[in-house]
Amino acid sequence: MKIFVTTFLELLISIQSFSQKPPVKFGNIPMEDMMMTIYEKDSSARAVILVDYAETTGFAVQRHVRIKILKKDGLEFANAIVPLFGKGKIESLKASTYNLVSGRIVETEMSKEGVFKENFIKNIDFQKFTLPNVKEGSVIEYYYKVNVPGIPNWEFQKSIPVRWSEYWAIIPDAFTFEKYMQGYVFASTYEVSRKMVYLQGYNQRVSGYPANVHHWITENVPAFKPEPFMTSERDYISKLNFVLSSIHFPGQPVIEFMSSWKTLNDELLMNERFGKVIAKSDYLKDEVERITTGIADPMKKIEAIHGYVRQNMEWNNTNGILTEDLKRAVEKKLGTSADINFMLASMLEKAGFLVDMVILSTRDHGFVRRQSPVIQQFNYVVCAARVNGKPVLLDATEKFLPYAILPMRCLNSQGLMISTITPDWIDIAPKAKARTVVEANLMLDPGGGMKGKMQFTFDGYDAFKMRKEYHTKGEDGYIKSFFQSKDWQIEKNEFQNVKELSLPLKEIHEVSIGEHSSVAGDIIYLNPFVHSKEAANPFKPETREFPVDFGSPIEKIFIIRITLPSGYVIDEMPQSKIFRLPDNSAKYTYDASQAGNIITITSYFQINKSLFVQYEYPDLREFYNQVIAKQAELIVLKKN
Repeated sequence: MKIFVTTFLELLISIQSFSQKPPVKFGNIPMEDMMMTIYEKDSSARAVILVDYAETTGFAVQRHVRIKILKKDGLEFANAIVPLFGKGKIESLKASTYNLVSGRIVETEMSKEGVFKENFIKNIDFQKFTLPNVKEGSVIEYYYKVNVPGIPNWEFQKSIPVRWSEYWAIIPDAFTFEKYMQGYVFASTYEVSRKMVYLQGYNQRVSGYPANVHHWITENVPAFKPEPFMTSERDYISKLNFVLSSIHFPGQPVIEFMSSWKTLNDELLMNERFGKVIAKSDYLKDEVERITTGIADPMKKIEAIHGYVRQNMEWNNTNGILTEDLKRAVEKKLGTSADINFMLASMLEKAGFLVDMVILSTRDHGFVRRQSPVIQQFNYVVCAARVNGKPVLLDATEKFLPYAILPMRCLNSQGLMISTITPDWIDIAPKAKARTVVEANLMLDPGGGMKGKMQFTFDGYDAFKMRKEYHTKGEDGYIKSFFQSKDWQIEKNEFQNVKELSLPLKEIHEVSIGEHSSVAGDIIYLNPFVHSKEAANPFKPETREFPVDFGSPIEKIFIIRITLPSGYVIDEMPQSKIFRLPDNSAKYTYDASQAGNIITITSYFQINKSLFVQYEYPDLREFYNQVIAKQAELIVLKKN
């Protein structure tokens, strides 16, 4: 397996053209499409892809796209982007906009001024173009040819509905691709046939070379609509994926691009920007000795080194698995996630720890398919220091996370430990909850206002979120942001443990609250949830086709004690209640009590596991419905 290879465009010079009969002819727009104002299968659609058609002739693609613009926010589809790889260039580009004018279809062709190129990253440019005269009701259409590295993936599903999607892929026998379909839309047509083609590459000219011709069609594909608590959309959108496994031309040795995870492990260990980095970091040794002098406990050593790296390095918000230049990053005190975590690993190794690196895919990058051992599936690296034989996963990119907690972006199932001793898959499970405790002690006046003290205690990922916001906005900015949507008057504020990451963060406010109650004569209607209320169910659809991934367990505790005004008694009080899902995967406890003139409401909301699969969704959705209904119940007071 090769981590870095010459571009496929250099490996393969050309393949004979291969043209099928497309489903539509460029410029031939049916009048019913021009007159369409609403897509009947999805009245909310801002646009609809009428045709998305492509032929890939082995490292080259011809594509024809036609889109109907239905609403103003669908105008964004008039802007198209085509990636260009290596020295590739777009060819045969044509694009037009069609509008109805006095009952006639009027075409506006795109001029050269609408086309421009933009560098994206090394070896990849973006060819961008904008179609002219696009408005609500327009049909836009474009066609192009372009060289590509291998067989491109193909998305049958988009953010708008797709009426017709068709993909042809010719794959010569010299090339072996692993291919797999993902998502919940299945092809209405899939067929494979054989064809003889002409190849040129590796100083060879081969006529009549055998190839497989694959053909897929999908029809009336619904728009992909993201749901709350999901990882990357790329994990669930319906698409075809291709991964080049090997190339074998007649008379030439086999070139492997995908062999095994062990091969990937060994190649990374030999890489100058990965496996060789720690051995070349002796310049960190003196600083490690200074930091760890007098510390015997291994976990305290890890905490001290982690704290040093975390406070002395700035993350540039760039992910990666290979270092750029670690020594330079240390000198500049700025680097990628790989730079920072290799610095951490290097310092831990100088302190006597056995350290391995763990490569992973972040939540927004998508999950890793273990059947495809390719490096491109990974975009992040953390370190694993062994304590008593067990790995402790560490990341030092976030200044406001304790050493034992990985950033939420890393919590994506599993990572691959790269090691000379024990290379293996390792679970990346959350080591903390997102936990908030709110305690309120308030006095209610006859006019429905409340006054008193509120204490917020944040722990785990909630503490990280709050600390980051506090330091970003400053104390005044944080307070203003926190209370700007509330009808509250703030009289005094206090913050505790803002810098002590190992301790729960606390904020205490003395407040006057002018909401959450209404008065009708001698009756006061009171909603006790001045905070921590589930305002709406995040799970609106009745069914869901992909898992619910919270990232970490969640815990929200709300305790309020309300002192009643003189002369008022309880007329109606919500009943105590417990809701739970099987195996206590989620639980809600509501307790209401009275002692003298003080009402106490305790709300305890728990999500006890991170991931709920599809068949658990209906129960989870109903759980939220019950919690919301319970928290909406009012306390009714009347004057005695």
